[in-house]
Amino acid sequence: MRLLAAGLAGFSVMATVGALRSRTLGERLTAHLEASPEEPGSDQDHRDRTPPGVVATPAVVGILIGAATPGVDSLTLGLLGAGAGVIGHKIAGASRRRTRSRAMRQELPVIADAIALRVLSGESVAGALDAVVETTQGVTSEELDDALADHRGGAGLAEALHAAARKASDPEGARLFDLLGHAHRSGGRLAEALGQLAADYRAALSRDLTAEGGKRALATYAPILGLMVPVALVFLMYPTLAGLSALSEGP
Repeated sequence: MRLLAAGLAGFSVMATVGALRSRTLGERLTAHLEASPEEPGSDQDHRDRTPPGVVATPAVVGILIGAATPGVDSLTLGLLGAGAGVIGHKIAGASRRRTRSRAMRQELPVIADAIALRVLSGESVAGALDAVVETTQGVTSEELDDALADHRGGAGLAEALHAAARKASDPEGARLFDLLGHAHRSGGRLAEALGQLAADYRAALSRDLTAEGGKRALATYAPILGLMVPVALVFLMYPTLAGLSALSEGP
């Protein structure tokens, strides 16, 4: 009976992970079909929804485990499984968004410089974006490619870029997309603006690296100090305590 319960629990974990992974492609396609430039944030709202399978699978497995284990309430285990599925989905979504945001911040200086070079060589905004997307990989290229796909589907390039800015994985990426959209619509010194933007991105990356280095140094030295300080206090206080003990045991 215990082996059966353990097997069902393992199946629950595997099914939940599989549901989270298999959802990615479907959610991107559905978000692309449902979201529109006139509905800011609709794609983010769709991604934040919990799919039924993520709740139902652990709930059913919890009920089965409860039914197979004497003295355990199946309904309680089912509710706990459903709650665990929701929490796991939220945690996985937040982790995925943080990963994409961090990757985009690291890519933006190179992408901005690459677009600036293309614009300086005489290419249009659309041509520069096409060339950069074809020669680069990553989160930023993926989101630019989605904007270009919307443009090829009939939307204006400026509108597609502004829509991409509303759905960008990082606010700094939204700055780049908005700048490209405004430049395509009204013109201006795009290469110069992109160069300044790339410099801002590198300065922000430098600050992030400095802050991350400080956090890691604190995480490294805090346990060492936590062990050294009590040991040092013991060594410093031991002679005093020994002397007081000797005085208290006097003749």
